[in-house]
Amino acid sequence: MVRARVEIGRLQRRLWRRQRKLIAASVLGANAEFRRYQAGYLRRTRSFLREASYAELLEAAARADLVYVGDYHTLKQAQRSFLKLLQRRDPRRPVVLALEFVQGKHQAAVEAFLEGRLTEARFLEKIEYSRHAVFDTWSNFREIFAEARRQGLPVVAIDLLGSGSTTLLDRDRYAARRIAAAVERHPGAQAFALAGQLHVAPQHLPQAVAEELLRRGRAPGRPLTVYQNCERIWWALERDGRELEVEACLVRPGEWCLINTPPVVVQQSYLDWIEGGTEPLSGEHLEARFRLLARTVARFLGLETRELRKALQHMAVYTAGDLSFLDALPLSGRERRQIEQQILSRESYYIPRAHVAYLANLSVNHAAEEAAHFVRHVVSGATGEPRGLVDAFYARALEEAYAFCGSKIVNPRRKCPHEPEFERLLRSGNGFTREVARFVLDHREVERSAGRGLRRVRALYRTAGSELFNAVTHSLGYMLGERIYYALATGGLLKREVRELFLDPLEEDGQPFLTYLDLSRRLSKVRIPKRV
Repeated sequence: MVRARVEIGRLQRRLWRRQRKLIAASVLGANAEFRRYQAGYLRRTRSFLREASYAELLEAAARADLVYVGDYHTLKQAQRSFLKLLQRRDPRRPVVLALEFVQGKHQAAVEAFLEGRLTEARFLEKIEYSRHAVFDTWSNFREIFAEARRQGLPVVAIDLLGSGSTTLLDRDRYAARRIAAAVERHPGAQAFALAGQLHVAPQHLPQAVAEELLRRGRAPGRPLTVYQNCERIWWALERDGRELEVEACLVRPGEWCLINTPPVVVQQSYLDWIEGGTEPLSGEHLEARFRLLARTVARFLGLETRELRKALQHMAVYTAGDLSFLDALPLSGRERRQIEQQILSRESYYIPRAHVAYLANLSVNHAAEEAAHFVRHVVSGATGEPRGLVDAFYARALEEAYAFCGSKIVNPRRKCPHEPEFERLLRSGNGFTREVARFVLDHREVERSAGRGLRRVRALYRTAGSELFNAVTHSLGYMLGERIYYALATGGLLKREVRELFLDPLEEDGQPFLTYLDLSRRLSKVRIPKRV
């Protein structure tokens, strides 16, 4: 296996072990009963039979009567994966959804909301969301409810919020009664259930549903469990250098595992919740995480210098909850407008001369990307002095590329749009996104011709406003950064070559343009793993 890829995996394991200790000390309800329940899940997911494609998983789901999907509540990707399965199901078969998101006693509110008789605000009030929602996930579930409404699917609330004596088994049995009753009301329908990952292990919720259906004199049906990102399975794939390519695994007959998010990112979503709850993280927590991510990227690339460690001590991190830095920094009108545009576009931003990072959200991806920007700025000694438009364009694209590559050292499964996505935007986007897509696609064609035909995109340098200029350089940079990462992971680029890219200040006239085109040419054949 390529040495750089081995080192990335080793680094990720170290981070995973550190974060696991933090989580073990904080898991809600981590008593003896919880540990026994969790042990049953861990025994089921310690290994897998074989790698599989997403298409195979969809075929298996189409044959099942009850599909149980594991949810990691604080991870948005977990709910998105459920939504994708729902959108790609066999449309010929009726479906009923079962969601742990809502307590069963609020079923009437669920139906009223789906029928349009309740506004979103009244719905959340009726289901006592602000009082009882442990994790603030409505923004993720909103899309699931919208899809249910679009397809006309019934939704069954299956959660039980009881007293402190309510056990996980009690919750399984309650949910089983709700699901079984829904199956009776909708004969022939397929049930899609989204519940906590531990619940969907066959001996937990699926077994409780089978027993309840038998008690009602009905056949238990064909169950299918879909786990997500089981840690032992991920690390087994990582040891074989397969964690970036594999879409799913067959764990055993009737049990599958989706592979879409590294364990450290899954953990971080929970740690974010622990540290911040529904409030923004404090500056202390943000900066501690930022320093950890910056050191992670720098250590991997061999860039953890004394100067970098010193600069980290003076680094400040802000979010949308605190924009006070805009008044505290001595900014020119142009700089202020540029920063405000980034904030309005919900883009994270690094201000080099002030050692300030603004995070548009608290995701690992945003924090790691800005941490990579910070590392790059410190070790290169780049001054950020004004330059001609052409050099400014390619310098910014390269900065975006290096930072995106750095973020993938932390989260190798991070994705960005490539040409197929921009081709779709060109056909169906709004006016601005179509303009961005057109410039991106035109530029990629210029790259394939080794720079010939550059006049086709020169209008962007001369006439584009800052919003379009930023959007195009951002998009081109991300695409190049992803190719840099996969070249590094597969041996097409050596780690020392990537380190040299980070160290290069790009200050000579014409150098950004030549560096960009050279990288684009060298990496033109790099394969990006298939996206689900």
